[in-house]
Amino acid sequence: MGLLRRAFAAVHDNVAIARDPVGHARRLGVRVGADCRLLAVTRGTFGSEPYLISLGDHVTITAGVRFITHDGGLWTLRDRYPEADLVDRISIGSNVFVGTGATLLPGSRIGDDVVIGAGAIVTGTIPSGCVAAGVPARPIRPIAEYHERALARAIHVRNRPAAEKRALFEAFLDGTVDGQGRPVR
Repeated sequence: MGLLRRAFAAVHDNVAIARDPVGHARRLGVRVGADCRLLAVTRGTFGSEPYLISLGDHVTITAGVRFITHDGGLWTLRDRYPEADLVDRISIGSNVFVGTGATLLPGSRIGDDVVIGAGAIVTGTIPSGCVAAGVPARPIRPIAEYHERALARAIHVRNRPAAEKRALFEAFLDGTVDGQGRPVR
C-alpha cells in the first residue's frame, strides 16, 4: 500500500509542477521575476538549495536545464569535516534564454539579454548582451549579431493556425515561400 501511495503522490507532484512550474519554483524558494517561462521543470531542476537561485524578468528555462548550487566534491572530505558545505548563488538577469540541457554550476552569474546554448556548462560570469555556449560556456557572439542572423533565417508565421504553419514551414524549408510566407518568384 505504501508503494502505491508514493507512486500516486509522485504522479500528483509531476502534474502539479507541469500545471504551474513558476508557482512550483516560487514555493521552493526560487526568486522568479515577471513573464518567465519554465519548460519541462522536474522535481530536480532547481537542485537541493533552490532558495539560492534568482531569475530576472522574461527568462526562459528549457527542458533538461539543471541548477547546481553546491559543490558535491566536498564529499571526499566528509569523513574529516562532516559539517562542511560549499555552496554559492546562481543568478540570471532579465531577457535570458537558457537552452536545452544546460547546467548552471555554483556561482554562475548570467547578465541581461543573453542566450545560453543547449548543453552549455555555465561556471562563473556570462556578461550581458551575448550568446554563450560550450563547456565551459563562453561568449561566442554579441546578441545583436545573433538577432540579425536569426531574423535573416526566420519565417514570420507564429500566430497562424497549426496546419497552415506546418505547410508554410515545409514550403519555407523547400524554398518556395519567403520569410513572410509569400511565394518566391
